[in-house]
Amino acid sequence: MISIWLTPADEDSEYLQNIIKDLASEYDAPTFYPHCTLYSPVNLEAHEINTMLDQAAEGVRPISVTMDKLNHTPIIWKTVFIDLKPSWELSELNHRIVFSLQNLNPNPIPYSFAPHISLIYKEMADEKKEEIIHNLSVRNYYKMDKFTAMRTGTNVENWEKVGEVQLYA
Repeated sequence: MISIWLTPADEDSEYLQNIIKDLASEYDAPTFYPHCTLYSPVNLEAHEINTMLDQAAEGVRPISVTMDKLNHTPIIWKTVFIDLKPSWELSELNHRIVFSLQNLNPNPIPYSFAPHISLIYKEMADEKKEEIIHNLSVRNYYKMDKFTAMRTGTNVENWEKVGEVQLYA
C-alpha cells in the first residue's frame, strides 16, 4: 500500500521527529517520519507515482499548517496527534493529489481527508493518551514543503519512501 504524505521542511521535521522519538522511547512504540497523510491507499506502479507527484506539485508553494489542538482516538494511526486547522491550502493539496491520481486511476479507493500529524502509534488507555497530551508542548505552526510517497502497512518498521517531490513554485 502506498500513502501520499505532505511532509515538513527540514527544521520542522527534525523538531517533530524528536517528539516522535521521545514518545516512542518512553512508551515502547515505533518511530516514523512526521507527516500529514493527503491520500491513502494509492494503487499505482512506482513510475506512475513519480508522475502523479510531479503533476500534483506543479506550481505549488510550501505551506504553513496550524495546530488546532492535540487530540487522541482509539485508532492506532491516530493514537495521539496534532489536529490541524482546516485551510484552503490543505484542501487544495488534497484535491491536487486526488486529481493527479484520477488521471492515472479513474476509480481510486475513497479516502476521508482529516489533516493531522501523528506523534505516536501505540494501543494504550485513554487516560494515558490524555496524560501524554497534558504533558506535551508543541509548536503551533509547521512549514510543509514536500509530497512524499511511502510504502506503508501495519508494520511501521517496514515503511519505505518510494518517491518525493519538493514544493517550490
